[in-house]
Amino acid sequence: MGQPAMTAPGPSPGAGSGSTGPSGKGNYPPPTVPPVRQTPPPSAHGREETPTTEARPPTHWPLSIVVFVLFWFLFGAIAMYYSSQVTTRWRFGDVVGAKKASKSALIINLIGIGVGTLFWLLVIATGS
Repeated sequence: MGQPAMTAPGPSPGAGSGSTGPSGKGNYPPPTVPPVRQTPPPSAHGREETPTTEARPPTHWPLSIVVFVLFWFLFGAIAMYYSSQVTTRWRFGDVVGAKKASKSALIINLIGIGVGTLFWLLVIATGS
């Protein structure tokens, strides 16, 4: 005896008014769409990390924390920001930017030590 012919499945008998797709337009299944290829995002600012042969400039983290806690917190906070920029810029190959951030952190720390020392000397001198 014969085997039943294989046919493509159609809509089920209770599927509504005979539409072949969810929108009722008859374009079901949707046309094949190529898959979206996801690539990892480029490094910050579109630059790839590049190794260098130079030594990384100092971050001045410990000095920034001491200035923040003991002398003048505003200068210490700004110096901590620049200290964090040293490592970030160095990782992305911005050697000049890392050196500038390191120098800025040191200068701001020294200003904070000077202003903080003057402030504490005035507080002690006035006895308040």
